[in-house]
Parts: sequence; C-alpha cells; structure tokens
Amino acid sequence: MEIKVISLDTEPFLNQMITACIGYFDGLHLGHQQLIKEVVESAAKDGTLPAMITFDPDPWVVLRGMHDPAHLTTMEDREKIAEKMGIKLFLILDFTKEMASMEIPAFHSLLVKHHITKLICGYDFHYGKYGSGSVQTLRQQHDFEVSVIDPITYEGVRISSTLIEQLIMEGNVYKASVLLGRYYFLRGIVARGYRRGTTMHFPTANLALNANYLIPKNGVYAGLVLAEDTIYEAMINVGNNPTFGNDNVTIEANLFDFHEMIYDQPVTFYFVQFIREEKRFESQQDLIWQLKNDQEHIHCLFLKHPNWKEDSLCV
Repeated sequence: MEIKVISLDTEPFLNQMITACIGYFDGLHLGHQQLIKEVVESAAKDGTLPAMITFDPDPWVVLRGMHDPAHLTTMEDREKIAEKMGIKLFLILDFTKEMASMEIPAFHSLLVKHHITKLICGYDFHYGKYGSGSVQTLRQQHDFEVSVIDPITYEGVRISSTLIEQLIMEGNVYKASVLLGRYYFLRGIVARGYRRGTTMHFPTANLALNANYLIPKNGVYAGLVLAEDTIYEAMINVGNNPTFGNDNVTIEANLFDFHEMIYDQPVTFYFVQFIREEKRFESQQDLIWQLKNDQEHIHCLFLKHPNWKEDSLCV
C-alpha cells in the first residue's frame, strides 16, 4: 500500500483515477469498514485505485485546540487495517487551519486535483469552513461521483467511535470488540516494572504505550498478547495495584506458558473480556490466591471459547 501526505500545495503524484472513502476513522469500526468494503468493490468494478482519505492531526486538535487526545487507534494502526481490507492508497490530508477554512468548492477542487473520481462517505460527513459542507453539498457538485453509506447499527444503536470509547471506559471490551470487528488493542514495548509479579511467581510484561491510546477501565481482563510473532493467552491487569499502592496506572500482562525475557520488545495487548474489578488485598498471600483463581478462570474461558484466538480478531 502506498501512503501519501497531501497539503494544499501538493502536486498530483498519480495519473490513475481513484475511488476513495473519507473520514477520520478513529477505531476503524464496522461502520467505517463498510465504507472500505464499498470502496474496494466499486474500484474493482470500474478499474480505479481503492483509496482511503483521512486527516492528521485529529481535526479536534485544530478546530477546538485539544491537546493530544486519546484515540482508539494510531494512524499506523489504521494504515495496517485498511491495507488488510484491500486499500491500495492511503491519503493523509495535512489538516491545517488553512485547510479547515477551505470553502466548499475549493475542497472539491482539491479532491479533483488528486484524481478522485468517486467519493464514498458516511451520512454525517462534514467538511469545509465551519463544517458547512455535507453529503447534500457533495451531491450537488458534478466533478466526481458520490455515494453515501447509511449508518450501521447494532441492537438498534448506531455504531460510532464515541459509543465504543464509552464501552471501553466501562470495561465492556467484549461488546466493544463486536462493534470494532476485532479486539481492542494497545501497542507498545515491554518496560521494566517493580518485578513484584516475578517474586509471586506471576511474572508480567509491563506495557509502555507508544501512543496516547484510550485506556480501558481498571480491572482484570482475559486477553491475548502478541509477543515475538506469537499470540499467547494472558491475564491483563489495568490499574494502580492497590495492594501495593502505586501512584500511576500500569498495564501489565501475565502470559500463559511463556518464560522469555522480552524487555524493550514490541508487544500488542488484546482485551477480550472483563473478569473483575481491581481491589486491595489484606496480604500478598491473599493476592496470590486471587491471581491463581483469575488465571484458572481465564484459562477455562479460552478452553470454552476456542474461537477467541482467531487471527481475524487480532490485527
């Protein structure tokens, strides 16, 4: 997949006609994925290049002055998922104040300049100065074809990044995974921790995040960890370790049947199901007893649900 950044003065770099979807796509959930499917299918029919157009930085950073907001995915995550779904060209609009202030016709001209012949978007897509552009203004222009996708719902509720964020913050990662079409994940490297888990015979990999991901609710989760190109069942803990009184939130995983040293190595933590709230124990021995029970419970869940380790759920 080719990745290009487009600013207002970027010259066209391809002669091939392009079919593209457009949006910020945080999460790349099932609703977003429907746009991608439409792009790939439409491009295959008319011989155009299937592409995805997004924005960087987050439009809320430019429009509302937000500083480093938490996200469900990084740009790199989105690129990887889009490529897996068949996107061949990933276009990143350099979203400056000047681009945000573009009049509607100027934004249309920018797309035409870069050979967009068909644009596929969600029903609520807005663009241009003060968000004055909409699917109605897109349909009124005649420079390129427009296709609008109706909202995708689950149990009668529209799937959205906001809804998924709420579920994750509530600890309902299983339902979030249904709406995402994959497990919610955090990527980073293994950092050195307090090594308390090792002394209790529950060694953990402590995650140092490589981006400002949205952190799930504190608690214990059944999860999976990608380490050294292999997926391992795991017990993941998010929280302050109240038994030991940590000040900062830590994210650590006890990988089942894994005994390697992987400090500074890249890992991905996948959150499968919430197990229990984090709690303070009166003694270290009480904590060890609970961890043994948690580990056995999670192991039984994976035996009961062998489909939980499907590759399609671990992007």
